[in-house]
Amino acid sequence: MSSILVATAREAIRESVLLPLAREGLPVASAADWDSLCRATCVPDTQLVLVDPELPGLRAELLLALAASLGHTPTVRVLGAPLPPLVRVPATERAILRLARQHVGTRGVDGTDRRLLRMQGLGPSPLERLVLLAGSPLPALILGERGTGKERVARVLHQIAGLPGPFVVHTQGKPWRPEGPPGTLYLESAPRHADLRAVIAAAREAGWRVIGGSRLDTGDVAGAAAVKWARVVLPPLRERPDDLRNLATWYLDHHSRRMGLPKRSFDRGLWALLHAHRWPGNHRELEMFVVQALSRVDAPLLRGATLPDELRALLLPQAEAEREAESFEEMARVRLLPVVRAYAPGGEDTLHALVVRSAERALFQLVLARTQGNRKAAAALLGVARNTLQQRIEALGLGSIGRAGEG
Repeated sequence: MSSILVATAREAIRESVLLPLAREGLPVASAADWDSLCRATCVPDTQLVLVDPELPGLRAELLLALAASLGHTPTVRVLGAPLPPLVRVPATERAILRLARQHVGTRGVDGTDRRLLRMQGLGPSPLERLVLLAGSPLPALILGERGTGKERVARVLHQIAGLPGPFVVHTQGKPWRPEGPPGTLYLESAPRHADLRAVIAAAREAGWRVIGGSRLDTGDVAGAAAVKWARVVLPPLRERPDDLRNLATWYLDHHSRRMGLPKRSFDRGLWALLHAHRWPGNHRELEMFVVQALSRVDAPLLRGATLPDELRALLLPQAEAEREAESFEEMARVRLLPVVRAYAPGGEDTLHALVVRSAERALFQLVLARTQGNRKAAAALLGVARNTLQQRIEALGLGSIGRAGEG
């Protein structure tokens, strides 16, 4: 993706030039001195360089010679005041956006991501905030509960940075080595990577951007606290009632169109249920609820009072859900006590494997019964990938139950 470089150490220029580019979702990077300007200009994907005439150490003729010597030959313009031999461009938002679109073309962040970013809890100007994060020399760490959209934000950071290489998701325990043009390495559950510092060092040496995702603060995990991060926190959905309503409406309209349905809406009763729920799964849980509601209720107005029992059960008040969870845990403790006491080490299965497999088999049987054997719906209810569910079904000897189709 071709990108724009803004070279300035002045906050006024950042506000009038860099931030408007960010609001448009264009891939933009920044440099604050002569050395960083030269390094960023040499990046193969840099197509447009906008230079503050007051940049410390600026050497206009040498910058033009450097740009001309590169294979990709970026366009260089000076902002505001004339500075021969650089060509001047007015440091106004309109002029900057017109010039940027001539060189970059389509926007780096698409409309869907732009709308969803505004509902991620990143404040009123999420793209501006992410541009500042993308410009940090430190690896970025995105903190948030499950389902808050950490990977989505990481992908937007990748688009903003304008790196020529891919966005690669790296899971703990899997080998990784930099190949091809530098891109973004996204570390799932970053603090749990035993070789975290080694992976970050190898990536940065090869010019890759490193972004980590975590449900925890890295200060709580031994070994990871030594890594310095540029951090951003995604607050849970339960703390953002306005975003909850906007996001639910967006999901409702988006998935109605995808499913070929007429426009749908929620009544006051259903909105009350949505706002009373704690949404431990955040955005992902809300989207899944909307999809299930559209799949099971054939009416233009979805009413809380007539919501099917299986959907209403997903929105139990939190206090009741917590009581049920506590009673289930106590029941499990009572039932497991004789198993733990009677277990003799050295058998075919470890105690952990025996208990987990038994609980998993019972859970899958109940879920498949609830979805009437529809494996796709069962995977959605469980929150696992469909292929994962099918693999586990076969491993647990449940292959005769259910069907893989949509039902």
